Amino acid sequence: MRSIMNRRGGMLAVPVLLLILAGGCERWFGPEKSGEIQLSSQLFGSESYYLFGFGYEQAEYYRYPYQGEPVPDIINEAYRMIEGGEVKVLPGFNIPAQVNGFALVGEFTTLAEARSFYDDYKAVEQGLQFETVSDTVELFQVWIQQTSLGNYVKLLVKDINTLQGESGDLYSEVVMDYVYQSDGTPEFPD
Repeated sequence: MRSIMNRRGGMLAVPVLLLILAGGCERWFGPEKSGEIQLSSQLFGSESYYLFGFGYEQAEYYRYPYQGEPVPDIINEAYRMIEGGEVKVLPGFNIPAQVNGFALVGEFTTLAEARSFYDDYKAVEQGLQFETVSDTVELFQVWIQQTSLGNYVKLLVKDINTLQGESGDLYSEVVMDYVYQSDGTPEFPD
């Protein structure tokens, strides 16, 4: 009797396991709420131009502006500046939905200092002033974003590069770690 029960239990476990694997982790557990993102200010297209932004809810990159795709939560909208007779492209954040925005909560001289602050930053402090467009983004900064849905994200700027596209245009790229709090509370998950 016991071997029949074990065989039935094993036979039931195989289809359940296959169902979970076929559906993928995202279907069962939702998209990632933390990780690394790379935002570029590089423009694509020929007649109408777009760039890629990131949407936290689905953990996906979206073209912006682009009809038929969701509006991303964050884009890198570069600032062109002339410094010492040379054109520089400096990164800057924008929230395309124009609701809520960004607040700078820390600036550091090393990635280790920034990482320590970022890891220890467990809850959004009261009184932050959110702007829909950030100031110039720099290395080793920690930002808090409030999305158009009212949810919070903490961002750690790890790397910034200025690159040149095929047509010779300069653009900036920002690499960041993020943690997204999808339920609107100010506390970040561990």
